[in-house]
Amino acid sequence: MDRKISEALLGFNSEAILYCDGISDVVAKDYAIEYTRMIQQRATGSNVQFPRIPSGLFGPSSSLIRSKLETLSRKYFSGK
Repeated sequence: MDRKISEALLGFNSEAILYCDGISDVVAKDYAIEYTRMIQQRATGSNVQFPRIPSGLFGPSSSLIRSKLETLSRKYFSGK
């Protein structure tokens, strides 16, 4: 893995961890962590599948999580 991707992953991980840790609902937090992992894999060039939205996680919550993490992704991996 090249240095630029490694640095971007470190920055992304730092912000994503803070975001995920701030989620109090366990189901939502688990989904956010899985979505974060998917973004990390995508950034390294792996083929990825989007995580399934778990039962018990309402649509607006999953949309908010995806939106926030995709925004962070663009911030760090804009060239990807």
